Amino acid sequence: MLSNDRRSAGTSVPAAGYSGTVVAAVLIAIMLGGIAYRYWPSDEREIRRHLSNLAEALSVPGAETEVARLTRIAAMREYFAPDVRIRFGSEPIVSRDALMAAIGRLSPPSGELAVEFVDVTVALAEDHSSADVTLTAKIASTNRQTGERTLDVQGAAVQMREADGDWVITGAEPREIPQRP
Repeated sequence: MLSNDRRSAGTSVPAAGYSGTVVAAVLIAIMLGGIAYRYWPSDEREIRRHLSNLAEALSVPGAETEVARLTRIAAMREYFAPDVRIRFGSEPIVSRDALMAAIGRLSPPSGELAVEFVDVTVALAEDHSSADVTLTAKIASTNRQTGERTLDVQGAAVQMREADGDWVITGAEPREIPQRP
């Protein structure tokens, strides 16, 4: 009955909550901020996207046809500069054509191969025309006959430059993986 008395006396109880318009405006602002962050041009995001796409291209699905394999390898050309320098193993690779030939000679695993680049650190040059990147490559494979899974981990130092509006790899070499505390 007390509440009826208050109403009749002309006092109103404030409504708890927020106006639907205010909540909608806040949600729209958050959404627009996320879209701007995702699609606003950023060299570092472009480099990370480039490396993520390369890892996907290097990955081999479990049942890949020869045509799909050749198409995947041919698509990898766009990730590397024509004068790329790669140093892994005893013989350095000194051109994109030599790198593509070396990748083409690799025999595909008997199962699935998944490549992932993690711990990616990008250091852009002051003029934003080149970047030094450090990363850790994780290569997981599954043997189709035995089902055995293996994981190889290798650190790498990668040099990149912007060419014709896209980032390309100009060099890569192994590096030690920093020990975590």
